[in-house]
Amino acid sequence: MTTFELLKNIRDDLTAGNIESAGAEAEIILAELLDSTRPNLFMLASEPVTETVQYQAETIVKRRIAGEPLQYIQGRAYFMNICLEVRPGVLIPRPETELLVERICRDAPAGGTVCDVGTGSGAIALAIAFERPDLQVTGLDISDAALEIAERNRINCKLDNVIFLKSDLLAALNNTIFDYIAANLPYISQTEYDRLPVEVKNHEPRSALFAEDNGLAIIKRAALQMAPLMNDSGQAIFEIGATQGIGLKNFLNSTGSFKNIKIIKDLNQLNRFVYCMKS
Repeated sequence: MTTFELLKNIRDDLTAGNIESAGAEAEIILAELLDSTRPNLFMLASEPVTETVQYQAETIVKRRIAGEPLQYIQGRAYFMNICLEVRPGVLIPRPETELLVERICRDAPAGGTVCDVGTGSGAIALAIAFERPDLQVTGLDISDAALEIAERNRINCKLDNVIFLKSDLLAALNNTIFDYIAANLPYISQTEYDRLPVEVKNHEPRSALFAEDNGLAIIKRAALQMAPLMNDSGQAIFEIGATQGIGLKNFLNSTGSFKNIKIIKDLNQLNRFVYCMKS
């Protein structure tokens, strides 16, 4: 069997298994198995592939069709310009979250300090640290498993301007002041959680997705802890669900601790972030 034939088989099997991006995933799977890149696959089209590679591809395709995310199967995910280890104990970083990172990298002051609340794999913290080596970044998470993965990712990315600490939201911080706080916390309501795709609901950690109070309970608790940890011109940004913008904006306004509260849309024109400054 040639590379081209195996690629077609993988794509056809994924398509039959209702995998949405079957063509792209087929290329990713085979490129990994051949220690190649997706563009180079077409240069290898007529090359024979071993039975071992065929068996490995078949195994991966079966797991993928069963609903296991490809990132967990391969043990890594790409986010911004870094490659991260991901395991079932941490959420797979989403492309829309890159907009949050881009905004912080654009607006954070030179030599400033940034906090990433609920860091998980460390995606936000590490991407910011990579793009802005002048910043000092602190990632917080309550999960020991997540913090272990985040620290391995820090080492693999060779970033020394990031530290990870165990904390229930921001509770472990004492007299630490930040220029910018990012919060990508659980915001899925029970109704929304019940409707999630099987590959998300059955494989990604519920604790990183679900929150009470129509998805806003954890975000609100974090917001109440933030103001004392922000400098006078401090900024914060929350990732939210598409229907939560007004509710969170009203809550932040009611605390009296924040000003210049704005709802920001993603590339699909859905409400995706709420930004604010310390009042």
